[in-house]
Amino acid sequence: MDHLLRRPIFPTPDNLDLILPCLLASATGFFSHILYFIRGFHDTSAFHIFLVHLTTYLTLTTYSTTHLGLPSGLITSTAITLSYLTTLFISIFIYRLFFHPLRHIPGPFIAKITKLYGPWTARNGQMHLEQTKLFTKYGNFVRVAPNEVFMLSVEGIQKIHSRESGCRKLNVGIYDVIHFKGEHNLNSILTREEHAPRRRIWERAFTTKALAMYEPKTREVCHTWLEKIASFKGAPVNTSLFSLLIPFDHMGKVGFSHEFRSVEAGEENRMLHLLESLFGQFGRTGELCWPLSIAKDLNLGKEAAEFDQLTMEMADRRAAVEDNNKGDILQYFLEDMRSEKPIAFTNKNVFYSDSALVLIAATDTIGVVLSYLFYHLARHRVYQDLLHPHIKKIHGQTIPNEFTNQDLTKIPLLDAMINETMRLDNPVANSGPRLTPPEGITVDGVYIPGGVAVRVPGYALQRSEQFYLAPTEFKPERWMDQLHLVKDREAFLPWLVGPNNCVGKRMGMTVVRLVVAYTIYHYTWGFAPEEDGTRIHSESKYNLILKAGPFNAVFTPRVPGAPSYARRR
Repeated sequence: MDHLLRRPIFPTPDNLDLILPCLLASATGFFSHILYFIRGFHDTSAFHIFLVHLTTYLTLTTYSTTHLGLPSGLITSTAITLSYLTTLFISIFIYRLFFHPLRHIPGPFIAKITKLYGPWTARNGQMHLEQTKLFTKYGNFVRVAPNEVFMLSVEGIQKIHSRESGCRKLNVGIYDVIHFKGEHNLNSILTREEHAPRRRIWERAFTTKALAMYEPKTREVCHTWLEKIASFKGAPVNTSLFSLLIPFDHMGKVGFSHEFRSVEAGEENRMLHLLESLFGQFGRTGELCWPLSIAKDLNLGKEAAEFDQLTMEMADRRAAVEDNNKGDILQYFLEDMRSEKPIAFTNKNVFYSDSALVLIAATDTIGVVLSYLFYHLARHRVYQDLLHPHIKKIHGQTIPNEFTNQDLTKIPLLDAMINETMRLDNPVANSGPRLTPPEGITVDGVYIPGGVAVRVPGYALQRSEQFYLAPTEFKPERWMDQLHLVKDREAFLPWLVGPNNCVGKRMGMTVVRLVVAYTIYHYTWGFAPEEDGTRIHSESKYNLILKAGPFNAVFTPRVPGAPSYARRR
Protein backbone atom coordinates (compact mmCIF):
# COMPACT_ATOMS: atom_id res chain seq x y z
CA MET A 1 0.00 0.00 0.00
CA ASP A 2 2.87 2.36 0.83
CA HIS A 3 4.31 2.04 -2.65
CA LEU A 4 0.95 3.13 -4.13
CA LEU A 5 0.86 6.20 -1.91
CA ARG A 6 4.38 7.10 -2.95
CA ARG A 7 3.38 6.98 -6.68
CA PRO A 8 3.60 10.57 -8.10
CA ILE A 9 0.30 12.20 -8.96
CA PHE A 10 1.85 14.30 -11.71
CA PRO A 11 3.85 12.91 -14.64
CA THR A 12 7.47 12.05 -14.03
CA PRO A 13 10.10 12.51 -16.72
CA ASP A 14 9.59 8.82 -17.65
CA ASN A 15 5.83 9.39 -18.05
CA LEU A 16 6.50 12.48 -20.13
CA ASP A 17 8.79 10.43 -22.37
CA LEU A 18 5.79 8.23 -23.23
CA ILE A 19 3.28 11.07 -23.63
CA LEU A 20 5.07 12.60 -26.63
CA PRO A 21 5.17 9.38 -28.71
CA CYS A 22 1.50 8.77 -27.87
CA LEU A 23 0.60 12.29 -29.01
CA LEU A 24 2.53 11.75 -32.22
CA ALA A 25 0.78 8.40 -32.71
CA SER A 26 -2.60 10.09 -32.19
CA ALA A 27 -1.70 12.73 -34.76
CA THR A 28 -0.65 9.98 -37.16
CA GLY A 29 -4.00 8.24 -36.65
CA PHE A 30 -5.89 11.47 -37.37
CA PHE A 31 -3.92 12.31 -40.49
CA SER A 32 -4.04 8.70 -41.71
CA HIS A 33 -7.79 9.07 -41.78
CA ILE A 34 -7.86 12.55 -43.30
CA LEU A 35 -5.18 11.95 -45.92
CA TYR A 36 -5.64 8.26 -46.78
CA PHE A 37 -8.57 6.26 -45.42
CA ILE A 38 -11.13 8.94 -46.20
CA ARG A 39 -10.03 8.99 -49.83
CA GLY A 40 -10.54 6.29 -52.43
CA PHE A 41 -11.44 2.61 -52.21
CA HIS A 42 -9.35 0.33 -50.02
CA ASP A 43 -11.20 -3.02 -49.74
CA THR A 44 -8.89 -4.76 -52.19
CA SER A 45 -5.86 -3.35 -50.35
CA ALA A 46 -7.04 -4.72 -47.00
CA PHE A 47 -4.29 -7.32 -46.72
CA HIS A 48 -1.54 -4.81 -47.48
CA ILE A 49 -3.03 -2.33 -44.99
CA PHE A 50 -3.11 -5.06 -42.35
CA LEU A 51 0.47 -6.03 -43.20
CA VAL A 52 1.73 -2.45 -42.88
CA HIS A 53 0.10 -2.05 -39.47
CA LEU A 54 1.29 -5.42 -38.22
CA THR A 55 4.85 -4.76 -39.40
CA THR A 56 4.83 -1.33 -37.77
CA TYR A 57 3.62 -2.76 -34.46
CA LEU A 58 6.17 -5.59 -34.48
CA THR A 59 8.98 -3.18 -35.36
CA LEU A 60 7.90 -0.80 -32.61
CA THR A 61 7.63 -3.64 -30.10
CA THR A 62 11.06 -5.01 -31.02
CA TYR A 63 12.67 -1.57 -30.67
CA SER A 64 10.90 -0.84 -27.36
CA THR A 65 11.69 -4.16 -25.71
CA THR A 66 15.31 -3.95 -26.87
CA HIS A 67 15.84 -0.56 -25.22
CA LEU A 68 13.41 -0.73 -22.27
CA GLY A 69 13.18 -4.41 -21.45
CA LEU A 70 10.25 -6.76 -22.04
CA PRO A 71 7.54 -5.41 -19.64
CA SER A 72 8.20 -1.70 -20.22
CA GLY A 73 8.75 -2.22 -23.93
CA LEU A 74 5.43 -4.01 -24.38
CA ILE A 75 3.60 -1.34 -22.39
CA THR A 76 5.21 1.41 -24.47
CA SER A 77 4.51 -0.16 -27.88
CA THR A 78 0.94 -1.05 -26.87
CA ALA A 79 0.26 2.45 -25.53
CA ILE A 80 1.55 4.05 -28.74
CA THR A 81 -0.45 1.64 -30.92
CA LEU A 82 -3.64 2.19 -28.93
CA SER A 83 -3.18 5.95 -29.18
CA TYR A 84 -2.95 5.64 -32.95
CA LEU A 85 -5.93 3.29 -33.31
CA THR A 86 -8.15 5.15 -30.83
CA THR A 87 -7.67 8.47 -32.57
CA LEU A 88 -8.06 6.88 -36.00
CA PHE A 89 -11.40 5.30 -35.12
CA ILE A 90 -12.70 8.32 -33.22
CA SER A 91 -11.90 10.45 -36.27
CA ILE A 92 -13.67 7.95 -38.54
CA PHE A 93 -16.78 7.79 -36.35
CA ILE A 94 -17.05 11.57 -35.94
CA TYR A 95 -16.64 12.13 -39.67
CA ARG A 96 -19.20 9.50 -40.64
CA LEU A 97 -21.77 10.81 -38.17
CA PHE A 98 -21.41 14.56 -38.58
CA PHE A 99 -19.44 15.42 -41.72
CA HIS A 100 -20.03 12.62 -44.25
CA PRO A 101 -21.97 13.67 -47.38
CA LEU A 102 -24.61 11.03 -46.48
CA ARG A 103 -25.25 12.40 -43.00
CA HIS A 104 -28.71 13.61 -44.11
CA ILE A 105 -29.81 10.10 -45.24
CA PRO A 106 -31.65 8.22 -42.45
CA GLY A 107 -30.62 4.75 -41.37
CA PRO A 108 -29.59 2.63 -38.38
CA PHE A 109 -27.02 4.32 -36.15
CA ILE A 110 -24.56 1.43 -36.38
CA ALA A 111 -24.81 1.39 -40.19
CA LYS A 112 -23.71 5.02 -40.30
CA ILE A 113 -20.41 4.33 -38.56
CA THR A 114 -19.39 0.83 -39.67
CA LYS A 115 -19.93 -1.68 -42.47
CA LEU A 116 -20.11 -4.39 -39.81
CA TYR A 117 -23.83 -3.67 -39.79
CA GLY A 118 -23.95 -5.79 -42.97
CA PRO A 119 -22.75 -9.01 -41.30
CA TRP A 120 -25.15 -8.27 -38.43
CA THR A 121 -28.15 -8.22 -40.80
CA ALA A 122 -26.82 -11.40 -42.42
CA ARG A 123 -26.40 -13.27 -39.12
CA ASN A 124 -29.39 -15.54 -39.90
CA GLY A 125 -28.66 -15.72 -43.61
CA GLN A 126 -31.66 -13.52 -44.44
CA MET A 127 -30.12 -10.18 -45.20
CA HIS A 128 -32.78 -9.51 -47.86
CA LEU A 129 -35.57 -9.73 -45.27
CA GLU A 130 -33.75 -7.68 -42.65
CA GLN A 131 -32.99 -4.88 -45.06
CA THR A 132 -36.52 -4.88 -46.48
CA LYS A 133 -37.77 -3.97 -43.00
CA LEU A 134 -35.59 -0.86 -43.02
CA PHE A 135 -37.77 0.85 -45.64
CA THR A 136 -40.79 0.61 -43.35
CA LYS A 137 -38.86 2.34 -40.58
CA TYR A 138 -36.76 4.89 -42.47
CA GLY A 139 -38.54 5.56 -45.77
CA ASN A 140 -37.51 5.12 -49.40
CA PHE A 141 -33.86 6.08 -48.89
CA VAL A 142 -31.85 4.21 -46.25
CA ARG A 143 -28.18 4.50 -45.37
CA VAL A 144 -27.22 0.85 -44.85
CA ALA A 145 -23.46 1.44 -44.55
CA PRO A 146 -21.22 4.47 -44.06
CA ASN A 147 -21.02 4.99 -47.82
CA GLU A 148 -23.98 3.03 -49.19
CA VAL A 149 -27.64 3.86 -49.82
CA PHE A 150 -30.55 1.53 -50.57
CA MET A 151 -33.53 3.09 -52.30
CA LEU A 152 -37.06 2.11 -53.30
CA SER A 153 -37.46 4.05 -56.51
CA VAL A 154 -38.39 3.38 -60.12
CA GLU A 155 -36.48 6.50 -61.11
CA GLY A 156 -33.53 5.09 -59.20
CA ILE A 157 -33.50 1.99 -61.42
CA GLN A 158 -32.97 4.13 -64.50
CA LYS A 159 -30.53 6.52 -62.84
CA ILE A 160 -28.39 3.59 -61.67
CA HIS A 161 -28.67 0.92 -64.36
CA SER A 162 -29.68 2.49 -67.67
CA ARG A 163 -27.32 2.85 -70.61
CA GLU A 164 -27.22 6.62 -69.99
CA SER A 165 -26.31 6.24 -66.31
CA GLY A 166 -22.97 7.52 -65.08
CA CYS A 167 -22.91 4.93 -62.28
CA ARG A 168 -20.25 2.22 -62.46
CA LYS A 169 -19.30 -1.10 -60.86
CA LEU A 170 -15.72 -0.10 -60.10
CA ASN A 171 -14.86 0.35 -56.40
CA VAL A 172 -18.11 -0.90 -54.86
CA GLY A 173 -16.43 -3.97 -53.37
CA ILE A 174 -18.41 -6.99 -54.45
CA TYR A 175 -17.33 -6.93 -58.10
CA ASP A 176 -13.75 -5.94 -57.30
CA VAL A 177 -13.06 -9.20 -55.44
CA ILE A 178 -14.77 -11.58 -57.90
CA HIS A 179 -12.16 -12.57 -60.45
CA PHE A 180 -10.10 -15.51 -61.66
CA LYS A 181 -6.39 -14.68 -61.52
CA GLY A 182 -7.19 -11.05 -62.22
CA GLU A 183 -9.74 -11.68 -64.98
CA HIS A 184 -13.33 -10.72 -64.18
CA ASN A 185 -16.30 -12.61 -65.58
CA LEU A 186 -19.05 -10.93 -67.60
CA ASN A 187 -21.06 -10.02 -64.50
CA SER A 188 -18.14 -8.61 -62.51
CA ILE A 189 -16.31 -6.68 -65.25
CA LEU A 190 -15.63 -3.25 -63.80
CA THR A 191 -15.73 -1.03 -66.90
CA ARG A 192 -18.21 -0.69 -69.74
CA GLU A 193 -15.36 -0.51 -72.23
CA GLU A 194 -14.35 -4.07 -71.35
CA HIS A 195 -17.90 -5.28 -70.80
CA ALA A 196 -19.25 -4.40 -74.27
CA PRO A 197 -17.02 -6.71 -76.38
CA ARG A 198 -17.41 -9.59 -73.89
CA ARG A 199 -21.17 -9.13 -73.97
CA ARG A 200 -21.14 -9.41 -77.77
CA ILE A 201 -19.64 -12.90 -77.58
CA TRP A 202 -22.16 -13.97 -74.95
CA GLU A 203 -25.02 -12.63 -77.09
CA ARG A 204 -23.90 -14.91 -79.92
CA ALA A 205 -24.45 -17.82 -77.55
CA PHE A 206 -28.06 -16.74 -76.90
CA THR A 207 -29.40 -15.92 -80.34
CA THR A 208 -32.70 -17.46 -81.44
CA LYS A 209 -30.75 -19.97 -83.53
CA ALA A 210 -28.50 -20.94 -80.61
CA LEU A 211 -31.44 -21.32 -78.22
CA ALA A 212 -33.18 -23.64 -80.68
CA MET A 213 -29.98 -25.70 -80.81
CA TYR A 214 -29.98 -26.05 -77.00
CA GLU A 215 -33.65 -26.95 -76.65
CA PRO A 216 -33.37 -30.72 -77.25
CA LYS A 217 -30.91 -30.86 -74.35
CA THR A 218 -33.41 -28.99 -72.18
CA ARG A 219 -36.06 -31.57 -73.03
CA GLU A 220 -33.65 -34.36 -72.08
CA VAL A 221 -33.31 -32.89 -68.59
CA CYS A 222 -37.11 -32.55 -68.35
CA HIS A 223 -37.53 -36.25 -69.18
CA THR A 224 -34.95 -37.20 -66.55
CA TRP A 225 -36.86 -35.09 -64.01
CA LEU A 226 -40.14 -36.84 -64.86
CA GLU A 227 -38.47 -40.24 -64.49
CA LYS A 228 -37.16 -39.16 -61.10
CA ILE A 229 -40.63 -38.12 -59.95
CA ALA A 230 -41.93 -41.54 -61.02
CA SER A 231 -39.22 -43.26 -58.98
CA PHE A 232 -40.58 -41.68 -55.77
CA LYS A 233 -43.92 -43.50 -56.28
CA GLY A 234 -45.91 -40.92 -54.36
CA ALA A 235 -43.32 -40.32 -51.62
CA PRO A 236 -42.48 -36.69 -50.71
CA VAL A 237 -40.11 -34.88 -53.06
CA ASN A 238 -37.98 -31.92 -51.93
CA THR A 239 -38.72 -29.74 -54.94
CA SER A 240 -36.33 -27.03 -53.73
CA LEU A 241 -33.46 -29.49 -54.06
CA PHE A 242 -34.47 -30.73 -57.50
CA SER A 243 -35.16 -27.18 -58.66
CA LEU A 244 -31.43 -26.61 -58.17
CA LEU A 245 -30.34 -29.93 -59.68
CA ILE A 246 -32.40 -29.44 -62.86
CA PRO A 247 -30.68 -26.22 -64.05
CA PHE A 248 -27.31 -27.53 -62.88
CA ASP A 249 -27.64 -30.60 -65.09
CA HIS A 250 -29.04 -28.41 -67.84
CA MET A 251 -26.04 -26.07 -67.80
CA GLY A 252 -23.71 -29.06 -67.83
CA LYS A 253 -25.30 -30.14 -71.10
CA VAL A 254 -25.92 -26.72 -72.67
CA GLY A 255 -22.81 -25.01 -71.36
CA PHE A 256 -20.14 -27.72 -71.57
CA SER A 257 -21.70 -30.74 -73.34
CA HIS A 258 -21.08 -32.47 -70.01
CA GLU A 259 -23.27 -34.89 -68.04
CA PHE A 260 -23.57 -34.19 -64.31
CA ARG A 261 -26.51 -36.59 -63.74
CA SER A 262 -27.35 -34.94 -60.42
CA VAL A 263 -31.13 -35.19 -61.00
CA GLU A 264 -30.72 -38.91 -61.54
CA ALA A 265 -28.61 -39.17 -58.37
CA GLY A 266 -31.02 -36.98 -56.41
CA GLU A 267 -28.27 -35.06 -54.64
CA GLU A 268 -25.73 -32.28 -55.10
CA ASN A 269 -22.39 -33.35 -56.52
CA ARG A 270 -19.12 -31.89 -55.28
CA MET A 271 -19.09 -29.07 -57.81
CA LEU A 272 -22.59 -27.86 -56.96
CA HIS A 273 -21.78 -28.07 -53.26
CA LEU A 274 -18.72 -25.89 -53.81
CA LEU A 275 -20.72 -23.42 -55.87
CA GLU A 276 -23.27 -23.04 -53.06
CA SER A 277 -20.50 -22.71 -50.46
CA LEU A 278 -18.72 -20.08 -52.54
CA PHE A 279 -21.77 -17.84 -52.67
CA GLY A 280 -22.53 -18.57 -49.04
CA GLN A 281 -19.33 -16.72 -48.09
CA PHE A 282 -20.76 -13.48 -49.47
CA GLY A 283 -24.07 -14.11 -47.75
CA ARG A 284 -22.51 -14.83 -44.35
CA THR A 285 -20.33 -11.71 -44.45
CA GLY A 286 -23.21 -9.47 -45.49
CA GLU A 287 -21.29 -8.57 -48.65
CA LEU A 288 -18.45 -7.18 -46.52
CA CYS A 289 -15.63 -7.62 -49.00
CA TRP A 290 -12.36 -6.82 -47.25
CA PRO A 291 -12.30 -10.10 -45.24
CA LEU A 292 -12.79 -11.98 -48.52
CA SER A 293 -10.03 -9.93 -50.12
CA ILE A 294 -7.65 -10.84 -47.29
CA ALA A 295 -8.62 -14.52 -47.52
CA LYS A 296 -7.98 -14.44 -51.28
CA ASP A 297 -4.55 -12.85 -50.84
CA LEU A 298 -3.63 -15.45 -48.21
CA ASN A 299 -5.00 -18.33 -50.30
CA LEU A 300 -7.31 -19.30 -47.44
CA GLY A 301 -10.33 -20.02 -49.65
CA LYS A 302 -9.74 -23.74 -50.15
CA GLU A 303 -13.25 -24.44 -51.43
CA ALA A 304 -13.10 -21.49 -53.83
CA ALA A 305 -9.76 -22.78 -55.13
CA GLU A 306 -11.20 -26.27 -55.53
CA PHE A 307 -14.19 -24.90 -57.46
CA ASP A 308 -11.85 -22.94 -59.73
CA GLN A 309 -9.76 -26.05 -60.31
CA LEU A 310 -12.77 -28.21 -61.18
CA THR A 311 -14.08 -25.52 -63.53
CA MET A 312 -10.68 -25.30 -65.24
CA GLU A 313 -10.55 -29.05 -65.70
CA MET A 314 -14.06 -29.18 -67.15
CA ALA A 315 -13.39 -26.22 -69.45
CA ASP A 316 -10.11 -27.80 -70.58
CA ARG A 317 -11.85 -31.10 -71.36
CA ARG A 318 -14.37 -29.22 -73.49
CA ALA A 319 -11.61 -27.23 -75.21
CA ALA A 320 -9.72 -30.44 -76.00
CA VAL A 321 -12.57 -31.76 -78.17
CA GLU A 322 -11.42 -31.50 -81.78
CA ASP A 323 -14.87 -30.84 -83.21
CA ASN A 324 -15.90 -27.52 -81.67
CA ASN A 325 -19.42 -27.67 -83.15
CA LYS A 326 -20.91 -29.23 -80.03
CA GLY A 327 -23.92 -26.94 -79.89
CA ASP A 328 -23.06 -25.51 -76.47
CA ILE A 329 -22.23 -22.12 -74.97
CA LEU A 330 -18.48 -22.73 -74.72
CA GLN A 331 -18.41 -23.23 -78.48
CA TYR A 332 -18.77 -19.46 -78.89
CA PHE A 333 -16.11 -18.67 -76.28
CA LEU A 334 -13.65 -21.00 -77.98
CA GLU A 335 -14.40 -19.61 -81.44
CA ASP A 336 -13.47 -16.12 -80.28
CA MET A 337 -10.42 -17.25 -78.29
CA ARG A 338 -9.04 -19.23 -81.24
CA SER A 339 -9.69 -16.55 -83.85
CA GLU A 340 -6.85 -14.48 -85.30
CA LYS A 341 -8.14 -11.34 -83.60
CA PRO A 342 -10.14 -12.27 -80.48
CA ILE A 343 -12.79 -9.72 -79.54
CA ALA A 344 -12.97 -10.54 -75.83
CA PHE A 345 -11.49 -13.95 -74.96
CA THR A 346 -7.91 -12.81 -75.26
CA ASN A 347 -6.40 -15.35 -72.85
CA LYS A 348 -7.18 -18.63 -71.09
CA ASN A 349 -8.03 -16.97 -67.77
CA VAL A 350 -10.87 -15.01 -69.37
CA PHE A 351 -12.12 -18.32 -70.75
CA TYR A 352 -11.95 -19.95 -67.31
CA SER A 353 -13.59 -16.99 -65.59
CA ASP A 354 -16.61 -16.93 -67.91
CA SER A 355 -16.83 -20.73 -67.96
CA ALA A 356 -17.44 -20.60 -64.22
CA LEU A 357 -20.11 -17.95 -64.75
CA VAL A 358 -21.95 -20.25 -67.15
CA LEU A 359 -22.58 -22.60 -64.23
CA ILE A 360 -23.08 -19.97 -61.56
CA ALA A 361 -25.52 -17.60 -63.22
CA ALA A 362 -28.01 -20.04 -64.69
CA THR A 363 -28.02 -22.66 -61.94
CA ASP A 364 -28.93 -20.46 -58.99
CA THR A 365 -31.25 -18.05 -60.81
CA ILE A 366 -33.35 -20.70 -62.55
CA GLY A 367 -33.23 -22.83 -59.41
CA VAL A 368 -34.84 -20.10 -57.32
CA VAL A 369 -37.64 -19.53 -59.83
CA LEU A 370 -38.46 -23.24 -60.10
CA SER A 371 -38.33 -23.69 -56.31
CA TYR A 372 -40.89 -21.01 -55.59
CA LEU A 373 -43.03 -21.81 -58.64
CA PHE A 374 -43.46 -25.42 -57.50
CA TYR A 375 -44.39 -24.06 -54.07
CA HIS A 376 -46.89 -21.44 -55.30
CA LEU A 377 -48.61 -23.91 -57.62
CA ALA A 378 -48.89 -26.40 -54.75
CA ARG A 379 -50.35 -23.76 -52.42
CA HIS A 380 -52.70 -22.45 -55.11
CA ARG A 381 -53.59 -25.67 -56.93
CA VAL A 382 -56.34 -23.97 -58.89
CA TYR A 383 -53.63 -22.59 -61.17
CA GLN A 384 -52.52 -26.11 -62.03
CA ASP A 385 -56.08 -26.85 -63.14
CA LEU A 386 -56.30 -23.60 -65.09
CA LEU A 387 -52.99 -24.16 -66.85
CA HIS A 388 -53.36 -27.85 -67.70
CA PRO A 389 -55.92 -27.46 -70.56
CA HIS A 390 -53.65 -24.91 -72.26
CA ILE A 391 -50.65 -27.20 -71.84
CA LYS A 392 -52.56 -30.23 -73.09
CA LYS A 393 -53.78 -28.36 -76.17
CA ILE A 394 -50.29 -27.61 -77.48
CA HIS A 395 -48.69 -30.93 -76.51
CA GLY A 396 -47.16 -32.45 -79.63
CA GLN A 397 -48.21 -29.49 -81.74
CA THR A 398 -44.77 -29.05 -83.32
CA ILE A 399 -42.88 -32.19 -82.25
CA PRO A 400 -44.84 -35.42 -81.59
CA ASN A 401 -45.30 -36.10 -77.85
CA GLU A 402 -43.12 -33.11 -76.93
CA PHE A 403 -43.33 -29.43 -76.03
CA THR A 404 -41.42 -26.61 -77.66
CA ASN A 405 -40.65 -23.23 -76.18
CA GLN A 406 -42.13 -21.51 -79.23
CA ASP A 407 -45.49 -23.19 -78.61
CA LEU A 408 -45.38 -22.47 -74.87
CA THR A 409 -44.91 -18.73 -75.48
CA LYS A 410 -48.50 -18.74 -76.76
CA ILE A 411 -49.81 -19.41 -73.24
CA PRO A 412 -50.02 -16.04 -71.42
CA LEU A 413 -51.03 -17.73 -68.15
CA LEU A 414 -47.76 -19.68 -68.00
CA ASP A 415 -45.63 -16.56 -68.40
CA ALA A 416 -47.85 -14.72 -65.92
CA MET A 417 -47.19 -17.41 -63.31
CA ILE A 418 -43.46 -17.22 -63.92
CA ASN A 419 -43.44 -13.42 -63.74
CA GLU A 420 -45.48 -13.42 -60.54
CA THR A 421 -43.10 -15.92 -58.95
CA MET A 422 -40.12 -13.77 -59.90
CA ARG A 423 -41.89 -10.71 -58.54
CA LEU A 424 -42.60 -12.26 -55.15
CA ASP A 425 -39.27 -14.06 -54.79
CA ASN A 426 -36.75 -12.12 -56.86
CA PRO A 427 -33.66 -14.33 -57.36
CA VAL A 428 -31.31 -11.33 -57.26
CA ALA A 429 -32.89 -10.08 -54.05
CA ASN A 430 -30.66 -7.07 -53.38
CA SER A 431 -29.64 -6.39 -56.99
CA GLY A 432 -26.13 -5.16 -57.72
CA PRO A 433 -24.52 -2.01 -56.27
CA ARG A 434 -23.15 0.79 -58.41
CA LEU A 435 -20.94 3.78 -57.59
CA THR A 436 -22.38 7.22 -58.32
CA PRO A 437 -20.43 9.50 -60.70
CA PRO A 438 -18.39 12.42 -59.29
CA GLU A 439 -21.26 14.87 -59.83
CA GLY A 440 -23.67 12.62 -57.95
CA ILE A 441 -27.26 11.78 -58.91
CA THR A 442 -30.68 13.09 -57.90
CA VAL A 443 -33.42 10.49 -57.43
CA ASP A 444 -36.98 11.48 -56.54
CA GLY A 445 -35.68 14.87 -55.44
CA VAL A 446 -33.04 13.37 -53.13
CA TYR A 447 -29.42 14.20 -53.95
CA ILE A 448 -26.91 11.37 -53.60
CA PRO A 449 -23.29 12.65 -53.73
CA GLY A 450 -20.61 11.24 -55.98
CA GLY A 451 -18.57 8.21 -54.97
CA VAL A 452 -21.45 6.56 -53.06
CA ALA A 453 -22.55 2.93 -53.50
CA VAL A 454 -26.24 2.79 -54.41
CA ARG A 455 -28.72 0.07 -55.24
CA VAL A 456 -32.43 -0.64 -55.65
CA PRO A 457 -33.13 -4.01 -53.95
CA GLY A 458 -35.49 -5.96 -56.17
CA TYR A 459 -36.96 -8.08 -53.38
CA ALA A 460 -38.13 -5.06 -51.39
CA LEU A 461 -39.18 -3.11 -54.49
CA GLN A 462 -41.37 -5.87 -55.89
CA ARG A 463 -43.11 -6.48 -52.55
CA SER A 464 -43.84 -2.81 -51.91
CA GLU A 465 -47.39 -1.42 -51.69
CA GLN A 466 -46.09 1.67 -53.46
CA PHE A 467 -45.88 -0.29 -56.71
CA TYR A 468 -48.27 -3.23 -56.33
CA LEU A 469 -51.72 -3.88 -54.88
CA ALA A 470 -51.81 -6.95 -52.61
CA PRO A 471 -48.01 -7.09 -52.96
CA THR A 472 -47.45 -10.22 -50.87
CA GLU A 473 -50.14 -12.31 -52.59
CA PHE A 474 -49.60 -14.67 -55.52
CA LYS A 475 -51.79 -13.23 -58.27
CA PRO A 476 -50.65 -14.10 -61.82
CA GLU A 477 -53.69 -12.19 -63.09
CA ARG A 478 -51.86 -8.94 -62.42
CA TRP A 479 -49.80 -9.68 -65.55
CA MET A 480 -52.87 -10.51 -67.66
CA ASP A 481 -56.35 -9.03 -67.27
CA GLN A 482 -56.02 -7.38 -63.85
CA LEU A 483 -53.43 -4.79 -64.74
CA HIS A 484 -54.68 -2.47 -61.99
CA LEU A 485 -52.84 -4.72 -59.52
CA VAL A 486 -49.58 -3.32 -60.90
CA LYS A 487 -49.23 0.37 -60.11
CA ASP A 488 -45.95 0.77 -61.98
CA ARG A 489 -44.72 -1.89 -64.41
CA GLU A 490 -41.21 -0.45 -64.29
CA ALA A 491 -40.96 -1.68 -60.69
CA PHE A 492 -40.22 -5.16 -62.01
CA LEU A 493 -36.59 -6.08 -62.54
CA PRO A 494 -35.95 -9.80 -62.09
CA TRP A 495 -33.55 -9.70 -65.04
CA LEU A 496 -32.23 -6.21 -64.27
CA VAL A 497 -32.21 -3.47 -66.94
CA GLY A 498 -29.68 -1.62 -69.06
CA PRO A 499 -26.43 -2.92 -70.57
CA ASN A 500 -25.88 -5.29 -67.63
CA ASN A 501 -29.26 -7.01 -67.85
CA CYS A 502 -29.25 -10.81 -67.84
CA VAL A 503 -27.88 -12.00 -71.17
CA GLY A 504 -29.40 -15.46 -70.67
CA LYS A 505 -32.92 -14.42 -69.70
CA ARG A 506 -34.53 -15.97 -72.79
CA MET A 507 -32.85 -19.29 -72.07
CA GLY A 508 -33.90 -19.04 -68.43
CA MET A 509 -37.53 -18.55 -69.44
CA THR A 510 -37.25 -21.48 -71.87
CA VAL A 511 -36.04 -23.84 -69.14
CA VAL A 512 -38.73 -22.81 -66.66
CA ARG A 513 -41.51 -23.02 -69.27
CA LEU A 514 -40.49 -26.50 -70.38
CA VAL A 515 -40.00 -27.90 -66.87
CA VAL A 516 -43.39 -26.60 -65.72
CA ALA A 517 -45.16 -27.74 -68.91
CA TYR A 518 -43.84 -31.29 -68.77
CA THR A 519 -44.55 -31.56 -65.05
CA ILE A 520 -48.11 -30.21 -65.22
CA TYR A 521 -48.93 -32.33 -68.27
CA HIS A 522 -48.08 -35.54 -66.43
CA TYR A 523 -48.69 -34.73 -62.76
CA THR A 524 -50.58 -32.77 -60.17
CA TRP A 525 -48.85 -31.98 -56.90
CA GLY A 526 -49.60 -30.63 -53.46
CA PHE A 527 -48.15 -30.30 -49.98
CA ALA A 528 -46.64 -33.48 -48.57
CA PRO A 529 -47.97 -34.75 -45.23
CA GLU A 530 -46.57 -32.62 -42.36
CA GLU A 531 -45.47 -29.94 -44.87
CA ASP A 532 -46.94 -26.55 -43.96
CA GLY A 533 -45.08 -24.51 -46.56
CA THR A 534 -43.34 -22.18 -44.10
CA ARG A 535 -39.75 -23.39 -44.38
CA ILE A 536 -39.31 -22.40 -48.01
CA HIS A 537 -39.32 -18.77 -46.83
CA SER A 538 -38.26 -19.04 -43.18
CA GLU A 539 -35.18 -21.10 -44.09
CA SER A 540 -34.36 -19.23 -47.29
CA LYS A 541 -30.85 -17.79 -47.52
CA TYR A 542 -29.44 -14.74 -49.23
CA ASN A 543 -26.15 -15.77 -50.84
CA LEU A 544 -25.95 -12.96 -53.41
CA ILE A 545 -28.57 -15.09 -55.16
CA LEU A 546 -31.63 -16.06 -53.12
CA LYS A 547 -31.77 -19.73 -52.13
CA ALA A 548 -35.12 -21.24 -51.21
CA GLY A 549 -35.64 -23.28 -48.08
CA PRO A 550 -36.85 -26.90 -48.35
CA PHE A 551 -40.34 -27.69 -49.62
CA ASN A 552 -41.74 -31.22 -49.84
CA ALA A 553 -44.46 -32.04 -52.35
CA VAL A 554 -46.29 -35.20 -53.36
CA PHE A 555 -46.79 -35.83 -57.08
CA THR A 556 -49.78 -37.75 -58.46
CA PRO A 557 -50.11 -38.96 -62.09
CA ARG A 558 -52.78 -37.04 -64.02
CA VAL A 559 -54.56 -40.20 -65.17
CA PRO A 560 -55.72 -42.30 -62.17
CA GLY A 561 -54.37 -45.81 -62.31
CA ALA A 562 -52.04 -45.00 -65.19
CA PRO A 563 -48.39 -46.00 -64.85
CA SER A 564 -46.02 -43.30 -63.73
CA TYR A 565 -44.16 -41.43 -66.42
CA ALA A 566 -41.70 -43.43 -68.49
CA ARG A 567 -39.57 -41.91 -71.21
CA ARG A 568 -40.81 -42.58 -74.71
CA ARG A 569 -38.04 -44.23 -76.66
